[in-house]
Amino acid sequence: MSHANPSAALQPPGMLADDASSPRERAASRWLRRVLGAVVALVLLSIMGLTFCDVFMRYWFSAPIRGASEIVRFAMAILIFSAFPLVTLSQQHITVNLLHGRFGRLGSWLQHLFVLLVSLVAVGIMTWQLASDGADLAHNRITTTVLEWPLAPLSYYMSALSGVTLIVLLALTVDHFAALGRKETP
Repeated sequence: MSHANPSAALQPPGMLADDASSPRERAASRWLRRVLGAVVALVLLSIMGLTFCDVFMRYWFSAPIRGASEIVRFAMAILIFSAFPLVTLSQQHITVNLLHGRFGRLGSWLQHLFVLLVSLVAVGIMTWQLASDGADLAHNRITTTVLEWPLAPLSYYMSALSGVTLIVLLALTVDHFAALGRKETP
C-alpha cells in the first residue's frame, strides 16, 4: 500500500507539526518550501517549454534544438534534487506499510525511528559520494558531449541539496525524539 498525501491522522509520529515547532523552525520550513518549490516549478516549466519547442522545431522545420536532450537531463537532475528536501520535509515518500498497526504505538515509534536513522545514513553516504564525484569531475574537467557543459557544478548542486535533505532528516529525527518527550507516544 502506498500513499503520497497522508491525512493528519496517518502522519508518522515524528512529523514536524507547526503548532509544536518553534517560530524559527516554522520560518525555515516555510522558506525552504517557497524557495525550492519555486525552483521545482520553474525547472519543470522550462523542461516542458524546451521539449515543446524542440518537438515543434524538429517536426515543422526539421531543425531540432541543439543539445536539448542534454539540457533536459541537467534540468531533470536539478528538479529531482530540488524536490528531494521538500518530499522529505513533508514525509511524502512512497511507502509500503506491511507492518502498519501491528506493533502498537511504541513499536510504530521505533519503526519510524529506524526508518529515519537508515535514511540519515543513506542520504549522508549519497551526499558524500556526490561531492566526491563532483571533485573528480572538476579535476578531470569532464563535460557533456554536445554542449560541453562541465558536469562538476551539477554534481556539487546535487550534493548540496542532498545535504539539505540530510539536515531535514536530522530535524525530523530530533522532532521524533521530542514527540516521545511530549508524551505523543507511550
